[in-house]
Amino acid sequence: MDRISFVKHNGKDILVVDISDIRNVNESIETLQNATRLIKTQAPKSVLLLTNVTDTRYDTAGADAIKTYSKENTPFIKASAVVGVSGIKRLIFNTIIKITGRKIMPFDDVEAAKEWLAGQE
Repeated sequence: MDRISFVKHNGKDILVVDISDIRNVNESIETLQNATRLIKTQAPKSVLLLTNVTDTRYDTAGADAIKTYSKENTPFIKASAVVGVSGIKRLIFNTIIKITGRKIMPFDDVEAAKEWLAGQE
């Protein structure tokens, strides 16, 4: 399964970064790093980004990787949504919002996140 891909939703391109259900933190970190490389090839303030963190396992390195991913991508993001923020991830999520100054909308499911992103101007 490709964990980084552009999908069309209501005529808009949305970049989906899916680290859901990853139990190996290094795999999550590698996926986030690969996503960052792709995002940095896009025009500034152009990317509609959906990151799915549902049932992803974290440790300190994983949390740091998510923060780095969010911070480095900020110049390229038009709108950002995240799916699967619960428990300890809520603390990391709140920290990321403070670090980046971005509005990142949390959702419970991918379809709702895509709907919201596709509606962003």
